[in-house]
Amino acid sequence: MKQLLTGLVFIFCISCTSEKGPAPTDNPADCDTVLVTSTRMYAIIQENCTNRTCHPGSGSPVVADFSTLVKFKNYITDNGSMFRLRVTGPNADMPQIMGYPQLSRATRDSIACWVGKGMPD
Repeated sequence: MKQLLTGLVFIFCISCTSEKGPAPTDNPADCDTVLVTSTRMYAIIQENCTNRTCHPGSGSPVVADFSTLVKFKNYITDNGSMFRLRVTGPNADMPQIMGYPQLSRATRDSIACWVGKGMPD
């Protein structure tokens, strides 16, 4: 019995480590297999960002104007690091007002792939 207990303690000790897991990445999706188009990505933005009075253009409470696909692309081009931080990154928090749920990880990954591919039409 003592040998069994010693063996279990040994196994437990070698199986536990203090190593940390890998840090989250900005885009864990395999972008080679994700089909992304401007039409699909802008539909997501309209549903989650412009139609909720957050980034509609006129009267918008914040600087980002996503009222057209061109304005949306220009915003990403001019503010890429902020967009990644707030929309597609591992700690993204958009949308963040009025109790709307945050974008799903899959949606954020798709947007990140689209941006990473140069925002193709």
